[in-house]
Amino acid sequence: MRKISYFILVVAYCSTFALRSNSQSMPSTSNEELRRQMEQNARNEADLERRMRAMRQLESKMAALSKLDSRIVGHIPRLDKNARERVLKLRRIDAADQLKYSEFLKADRTGIFRLFPDFDCVTDNYIRIDGPCAEFVPESSSFSFRTKNYADKFYHDVGYNADEIVSNAFFSQGILVSLGNVPIEQVDLTHAGLKFLTTFQPDLQPAGARGTATQLVGGIDSGGYRYTRSVKAVENSTYALRMVAYKIANSLPPYSQNTTMAELRFHSLGFDKRADLIVVFRIVRKDADGSATVLWKELDRADAPKIKFAKGEALADFKP
Repeated sequence: MRKISYFILVVAYCSTFALRSNSQSMPSTSNEELRRQMEQNARNEADLERRMRAMRQLESKMAALSKLDSRIVGHIPRLDKNARERVLKLRRIDAADQLKYSEFLKADRTGIFRLFPDFDCVTDNYIRIDGPCAEFVPESSSFSFRTKNYADKFYHDVGYNADEIVSNAFFSQGILVSLGNVPIEQVDLTHAGLKFLTTFQPDLQPAGARGTATQLVGGIDSGGYRYTRSVKAVENSTYALRMVAYKIANSLPPYSQNTTMAELRFHSLGFDKRADLIVVFRIVRKDADGSATVLWKELDRADAPKIKFAKGEALADFKP
């Protein structure tokens, strides 16, 4: 981990030094040519600074991912002390729910957590604090069943946006289905609503995965159930999820000053626990603050399939 981080920083530093040295030691040329070179150097430096910021962001993500402890439901976000205490307090499960489902939670591959709605309060450019965002709970709107932990929008299995449960993570195919008010204890892989999930064959080419993802936006009807990438969050309703968190089959070029954001994102997959799993979960409580308490159990897990890009094909996520 430290070797990777050190390499990123060394590449960024050396590249910056090289560009700045060039800008200060240009050969004698005409004024017009000099102007063009100076403009190009300025663009190069701005581009490199952008790449350095991206590398630092990736490095932070790598560090966070490497420290995740699968025994803990929820990692402590990077907030100040007061904000951290507020978040952890709000995440606590109601004592009545802990008691009610204590026997269920003794089984392997089960858990319970709270999700807080994300009303698009945080974007790349701003943080909203008005309207429903006034009570926004940071880093508590997405969860990964693969890691048994809270996650972010790029690596989640399920997210809670407004009043919908969504599965739309980077380079992943999330397929959700509502089973209605069915006790979670009664749902297994033989349930009629899971037939589509258990028989689904993951696409191994970008075009096929893209086609499936496009279909899931509108929904796929099969056997009396509708399979989509988002469902309405309803109290006392049970849902199933097939989460195909793909790996990439192509070899990625090593980090350099020419590494693109797309390549950085694909590099980061190596620090996420990629897998193909089926989970059933139930919203057992919805509180006045908009949060949903989710009870879950994992039914099946397999190795993550790999998608291979053709030679010369641009690396990109396959979802619309």
